[in-house]
Amino acid sequence: MTAETPSHEPRVTLIIPTLNEEEAIGSLVREAYALFPNIVIVDGHSSDRTREIAEAAGATVLLQEFGPGKGCGVRTGMKFFLSQDSDILCMIDGDGTNIPRDLAGLVDIVKKNEADIAMGSRTKGKQDPGSMGLITLASNRIVSWLLSMRFGGSFTDVQTGYWAVGRIAVERLFPHLRSTGFEIELEIFSKARSLGLVMKEAPVGFRKRLGRTKFSFRLRMRSLYFAFRYILSPQLLV
Repeated sequence: MTAETPSHEPRVTLIIPTLNEEEAIGSLVREAYALFPNIVIVDGHSSDRTREIAEAAGATVLLQEFGPGKGCGVRTGMKFFLSQDSDILCMIDGDGTNIPRDLAGLVDIVKKNEADIAMGSRTKGKQDPGSMGLITLASNRIVSWLLSMRFGGSFTDVQTGYWAVGRIAVERLFPHLRSTGFEIELEIFSKARSLGLVMKEAPVGFRKRLGRTKFSFRLRMRSLYFAFRYILSPQLLV
């Protein structure tokens, strides 16, 4: 395992990728400050008041690089994290579905050197009624099973929005990431496993989102395409 135990209390940076999340972002940032004093919003050039509301709530706001899409936001957040003096990178989605306090267990896994990367499993945790449709739940379980078969382990939620990643793991993983869209979680999982990074799941909650979902049928099919691409690829680390 590549994670190291720092001699000081680990410094944690919370990254939240956003695009037009004005309905959720203010309350989410305020909720997250109970645990994370260092919050960075990576915004995908929102056309609403997301950036203004996030700044008013006390977060640092960056405009994402590399292009449009969640993958570019996550990669921008990782790039920023590596430029800072921080030890653990956390990520959650900006739509209010993820519960900031549930990251504490993931951070603890990385702090205790139990894994290089800790992922939240929404399927193992408590879900609010109506927060995840049957099609979403079924496709996620199938993809998680297939990727677990391909890369080893027994993971239940590889498309999670909850992540805690040690610094050395970010340093090793970041140069290999190419995703632009929602397939970024699948790429992180597949390439982290290919790099030999130790990963562990823990239960997390899932709430009904605020605002309109961006995960359309077309984007769902795009994610499935990438899932099978990673499963069938003989060499992912390019």
